[in-house]
Amino acid sequence: MIENILVAVEGSLESLMTAKYAIYLSKLLNSRLTVVYVVDEKTLKDLLKSRIFVEVEAMEYERDLVEQGETFLVRIKALAESKKVQVETQVLRGVVNEEITRKAGELQAGLLVMGEPRHKLSRVDTYYDEGEKILRGVHCPIVIVKNAEMIEKIFKELK
Repeated sequence: MIENILVAVEGSLESLMTAKYAIYLSKLLNSRLTVVYVVDEKTLKDLLKSRIFVEVEAMEYERDLVEQGETFLVRIKALAESKKVQVETQVLRGVVNEEITRKAGELQAGLLVMGEPRHKLSRVDTYYDEGEKILRGVHCPIVIVKNAEMIEKIFKELK
């Protein structure tokens, strides 16, 4: 039995579909659902180092990302509650793949639900891609969510 499902979201429309599918799975499997949004501190530090941001701008941008994450998680929580699924939401800060891998271990997640990886332009892109690192780092089964039309249909039918 899968007791804990972890879903990682980033605030996009695709992430909303990923969350809906995780809600569906949680209801179907009677599993606890945890949804996380990670503020990518590594990218913020890189932007500071390359002088794209000054310190004040980086702090404002980080604050905006946290707000965006919290708003998105409130929306997902409302979707879950509309389907009578209890959900825990959390904004995390750090390196995306490390935070998701850590959270999956902490929860002893039986399943990680993720959106479809983006198309890679080169092997270098693949090497540095956070999604690829998550795929290789977690020690639980992973569901990759595709087909928004099908997900929307099954989510609407979920009672």
